[in-house]
Amino acid sequence: MPPSTEPTDTAPSRGHHETSTPEARPEAPPANPTVADADADAGRERRRERKRQARRRREEAGYILKDLQSGERILYLQEVPRVKASHCRAWDCAITRLTRSPIIRSHYRFALKGDRNMYYGELIQYYHITCIERLIPNLAELVVNGHLKLDGWVSAPLGCSISIESSTKAITDWFEHGGRTFDIQCYERFKADHKEWTRETSLRSIEHQLRHEDGRSRVNCYYCEGGPAKPREPVRSDYFPTEPAAISLSQLLAVVSDKPHIDAWWCWKQAKKGSETKRDALISPIPAV
Repeated sequence: MPPSTEPTDTAPSRGHHETSTPEARPEAPPANPTVADADADAGRERRRERKRQARRRREEAGYILKDLQSGERILYLQEVPRVKASHCRAWDCAITRLTRSPIIRSHYRFALKGDRNMYYGELIQYYHITCIERLIPNLAELVVNGHLKLDGWVSAPLGCSISIESSTKAITDWFEHGGRTFDIQCYERFKADHKEWTRETSLRSIEHQLRHEDGRSRVNCYYCEGGPAKPREPVRSDYFPTEPAAISLSQLLAVVSDKPHIDAWWCWKQAKKGSETKRDALISPIPAV
């Protein structure tokens, strides 16, 4: 008998109950309508709260600008005294909400002066730098209009890596140029090179005078006959660009203070020492509202 021509199945036999139908996936549990509604309500409440805060900031800014534009009051940039006792008067101070203390602990503050208080003295209200910037973002316009001024000598804190001379000049330039100044390193490099030039020229002058005790020049004196050329005095144009750059006042003050955030310096100081606490983490940096 000839061999069968039908194909033979050499694969292992499967059970007769097995099928090739894919397994059915379990259906996802239906969403909890109560949780979804609660999330939606919370989102709406947050939006309403943000709108309420924005409305209050516009209202507060309106009162401040009205007093400034009327000429009754002027806003001043000050250094905070050693004894920290001034309270921020912003209606919705973010720092007060986070730290539960209205005391201004940074190195700088704003002072709104003018008018009279109930005791017939000058009325002064203090603010955090960032609180005023949230209320009135365009502080440069206040400078141009004469509504924002420097109150005395304002510079970097003592012990800062930025020199007091450079920081003072950078802040002064910001006010003179209406919200624009130069990079702080331009001031630092110019100061260092000019100091070196002054030292070198002084040493040459002293050396020359010591060679002429009688005060008369000598024919064979190397210095009287020309000597080494006097070093060229550094000039600002070699260190500074043609035009200053725009920068916010809070950012400038943070740079000259060598701090990451102008109104949270006490928290960052602890963080640098490696002892940042949970409370420090919550308030550094101060979030925008």
